[in-house]
Amino acid sequence: MNRRAVSGLLAVSLCAATSTVGAVEPEVPHVRVRNIGLHIGGGPNDAVTKGPFLRQLAAQFDAFKLCYGQVETPAAHGTFGVDLLVPKDGGHAELSNPRTSMKGDAFRDCVVEAFKAVAFDRPKRGTTKLSYALAFDAE
Repeated sequence: MNRRAVSGLLAVSLCAATSTVGAVEPEVPHVRVRNIGLHIGGGPNDAVTKGPFLRQLAAQFDAFKLCYGQVETPAAHGTFGVDLLVPKDGGHAELSNPRTSMKGDAFRDCVVEAFKAVAFDRPKRGTTKLSYALAFDAE
């Protein structure tokens, strides 16, 4: 696991641990996290251009999994979408428009923090707007 993923996991673990009195280590839920969509504003939207963004987001899947443990009403399937503005020099994106039908403020806050922990490489075309969605599938 790379350094970025570890820092994201630590932030999410801390959030999960402090939300439960006496919890030292959060229980990892039995859930699969997967990419269901990425759109790059202004394109191109080909696999080569999307690849680096998808890899950097996928590095946070373990952190997203931990967040699922905070859903108020777990279901067999749920989605979470967000818009990200990646700066021209890379780094942490500005997040907007988080959207999900999955219940729980703690869950939503945890997923938002996990997205904020992603450190993107410098985009090839300067500042880049991404619209991204992932799915949670209970195992």
